[in-house]
Amino acid sequence: MKKAIFKNAVFAATVLLLMAGGVLGCSPKKDGKNLSAKDGVQLVKAVTVGTLAPFMYVNEKDELTGTDIEIIKEVFKRLPQYKLTIDIADALQGVLSGKYDIAVNNYGYTKVRSESYYYSLPYKTSYNVYIQRPGDKPLTSLKDVSERKYKTEVEAGGLKATALEAWNEQNPNSKINIVYTDVDFMNKLQHIIDGVSDVAIDDGPIFDTLLGRFGMTGKLVKNEIDPNTENFLFPQSNTYFLLTKDEKGRALREEINTVLKEMKADGTLAKITKQFLGRDLSPKDEYMQNTVN
Repeated sequence: MKKAIFKNAVFAATVLLLMAGGVLGCSPKKDGKNLSAKDGVQLVKAVTVGTLAPFMYVNEKDELTGTDIEIIKEVFKRLPQYKLTIDIADALQGVLSGKYDIAVNNYGYTKVRSESYYYSLPYKTSYNVYIQRPGDKPLTSLKDVSERKYKTEVEAGGLKATALEAWNEQNPNSKINIVYTDVDFMNKLQHIIDGVSDVAIDDGPIFDTLLGRFGMTGKLVKNEIDPNTENFLFPQSNTYFLLTKDEKGRALREEINTVLKEMKADGTLAKITKQFLGRDLSPKDEYMQNTVN
């Protein structure tokens, strides 16, 4: 029931975006095309899946918000030469096709994606956790996961799949049982409760935010992963905006990066991440110097 309500909220927000884009800054349409911006202001179209709280979600007022959304909005408040719109759609395909300019969707870095998209500087980081049943012995490492022959469900091509595949390649005698799936986060968690799988490796903020919404409080527990001891898994957990890999995307990335550095320096990234995630999860200074591609 809760899942249905959440989907209805996203649908309602999508309708609002298409009909009246005022809340999210959507431009008027004519004959299916965006009208040209006036006075030299250029239109920039962002896209998000919009269903991954606390990073991007539709609130009780049918407004799109969350850490990533508020950061991209603030970026373009500081770039008055642009008018930002945000739609809810397939983020990766939308940018790859050229329909949108920026994907805003809690994306980490993968080599495969870097071949198709430009990455901005990071705008936030995160912390990862092992999610498992309360009665199971707490996991402390990937070695634990492999030795217990635990099943974990991941999305093919994603950051976590890439990391676990690399582990298996380098540890052929201690492989992790990877199950590829396209089920959503709620069903992944339900599969652990039901015994279909045994552990999920995911963002701590997502777990903290959604567990209660899914009615799973007390049914699952988390153990935070220490990046200093398990740096093989995720040496850093930064997230980035993805842009079209063309001259327009390269130029726009430079302007966005300039603003992100300002927002890091003046504490805005710290403020927004703390508001939504409960702690300062702005990127470390060392990651704000150069882009990853």
